[in-house]
Amino acid sequence: MVLKYQEIANSLADKVNNHEYTDKLPSEGELMTEYGASRNTIRNSLDILYNQGLIKRIQGSGYFVNTALHGEDYVMNLANKVGMNSLGVKYPITSQVLKLESIEADEKLAEILECEVGAPVYYIQRLRHSNNKLYALEKTYYLKEFIPYLSKEICEKSIFKFIIENYHISIKNADEYVTIYNLSDEEAKITDRESGSPTIRIEELNYLKNERPFNYSRTCYFQDDLTIYYHVNNYLN
Repeated sequence: MVLKYQEIANSLADKVNNHEYTDKLPSEGELMTEYGASRNTIRNSLDILYNQGLIKRIQGSGYFVNTALHGEDYVMNLANKVGMNSLGVKYPITSQVLKLESIEADEKLAEILECEVGAPVYYIQRLRHSNNKLYALEKTYYLKEFIPYLSKEICEKSIFKFIIENYHISIKNADEYVTIYNLSDEEAKITDRESGSPTIRIEELNYLKNERPFNYSRTCYFQDDLTIYYHVNNYLN
């Protein structure tokens, strides 16, 4: 069940991502009236946006939309699972589905997804473009135990949006690994690049709220002006 403060946080995040808020957010009192919620509920909602780097707090002044330092670049916020759809997106991302297959998890994939060897998995390979230029090559796996149906039409759009709306999956946690990666012969052929050429690759393992992994992906990025962003809170010092 989605709690009240989570619903409000999602609503506020949508308004930030859709540029309904471009500078200062309404005051806590105004948000309390708009959403019919207590001050603590509103503050909990705003804390979520702050921890994801979507807004900043200025004592005595209120809450403001956090604009990217590299405002003219493509900025991907790793914290909020929205990817390119926030913090300065220039052009929409389109997807070309190269593969959509039902496979069985081998030993390596079973270890990553914490499932049985042979468990049914969707394997998707997509080329992603922005402004008619290659943006990324994505290879991703979904456990069919949790995602029983995907189609080419779904994969041409936002898979996460489909999953959230149709399977009511709440993606709470993820592990992200950013590396400098050299393209394989196959990847170079697909992307029309030289084999072994370096690129940024992000490996991502997404978890359900009970900490079960359900999705694993490896994405190589080719955008020249891509900025990877995440907000850091240091509670140890």
